[in-house]
Formats: sequence, C-alpha cells, structure tokens
Amino acid sequence: MLLLSVILLQSCAGSHKIKTVAMPSLMQKVDYEGTVISEKKHTVTLAHYTKFKHVKNKIIFNLLVRNKGRKPLSMNNENISMEFRGKDVVIAPKKLEIQPLEDFMKDLENDYFHADIRIISSMFSNIERTADRIEEVQMIHPEAAEVIAEMWAPKFLSSADDLEETIRVYEQFEEIVPSLVFKPQEVMPGSTVTGLIVYNTGDIDEKAEGEFNIVIRVEGEEHRFVFSRSM
Repeated sequence: MLLLSVILLQSCAGSHKIKTVAMPSLMQKVDYEGTVISEKKHTVTLAHYTKFKHVKNKIIFNLLVRNKGRKPLSMNNENISMEFRGKDVVIAPKKLEIQPLEDFMKDLENDYFHADIRIISSMFSNIERTADRIEEVQMIHPEAAEVIAEMWAPKFLSSADDLEETIRVYEQFEEIVPSLVFKPQEVMPGSTVTGLIVYNTGDIDEKAEGEFNIVIRVEGEEHRFVFSRSM
C-alpha cells in the first residue's frame, strides 16, 4: 500500500549519490539531527529537510526563528537569501529564490502522484487484460482457468487498493504540505515560528559540488549558514 507516511517520512538520500551536509561556524552549534543553531539577540536554526521522498530538483530547509526581544518582528521571504557557490571557481555564484508554494505543489504533484498513478494504472490495465484472457481459457480449460484466476486475484485487488490509496493520500497531501511551508508573519516576543523554505535547483548541474550559502536577516542581525554539496 502507498501510505502517506512512506511518501512524507522517508529520506530520499538513498536515491542520489550527492550529499548535502551542514558546515557550522565556530560560533554555531549542531544538534543530534544535524540542525544548525545560530544564537545572537534572536535564535535562528536551519536544517536540511530530506523527508520528501523522490522530490526532484529541490533543496529544502526547515527554518526556525525565535524572537527573544521585547517587540514583534516581521519575517518574510525578503529576510532570506541564498546562493550556490560551485566548487569550480570558473562558475559564478548562482542566486536562488524561494519557490512559491503554488509552483512547489505542482512539482510535487508531478513528481509523486502522476508517476504513481501511471504505474498503478498500467499494472491495473495489464491485470484486466489477463482477466479477459482467463475468460477465454475458461471456455477451453476450466480447471486451468480457475488456477490462474486464484493466482491473479490478489494482484488485481492490490492494484485497485493501491490506486484508491494514492488518490486518498494526494487529497491529504494537498492539505498537509501548505501547512508545513514557511509563511510571512509577525513573530511576537517570546514566540517561535517555523516552516520549510524550498528552492528549485533545476538550473544547477545535478552533480555539481559546492556550497549553499544562506543568510537569514532578523531585525538587523545576520545569521549565516553554509551547507556543503558533494559526491
């Protein structure tokens, strides 16, 4: 069965040889999950988010901002900037923009569900053709047809269940993912906001090595993060 937990909660690290690793500065801390913690007047943490399975041409970070001041502060996409600096110095640094939620959802739909439905529908179609063939065999060899039918029945039911489950998961997916993505908002004193920031890396060679340099600006202070990308 294609479960939501499989789609949302499995790392895609095994499907690619390229690795992205945090490179904290001497003033930063890293927790056991690899989250980089930057402590100044305010606290900002950033972690490479890998829980979307099979997502293509994306790098995703989980951002957390804690307001330790006495006044509300505003956080939006203008507070965040990132560029990729390739290991090959001949290539100029490439500035990346946060991908809008609507575009991200369209890409996820194509990456996950269209592929799943095509595969399952193909299997389902093959099994239906087999069922038609069984009816033909039954007219000539009833006993053989019965054996074949018993063998294929579980596959037929499984494919039907998988297709139904994929559709159900997609409906949940449409509700859950937008709630995970970072949104512009005011952060009240003592409060914490968190969310995913998504970047499209389609213009970067999938084998390119280098560094993602992210700057989070909070009320005049800069929190800088570096994540190394290498084979």
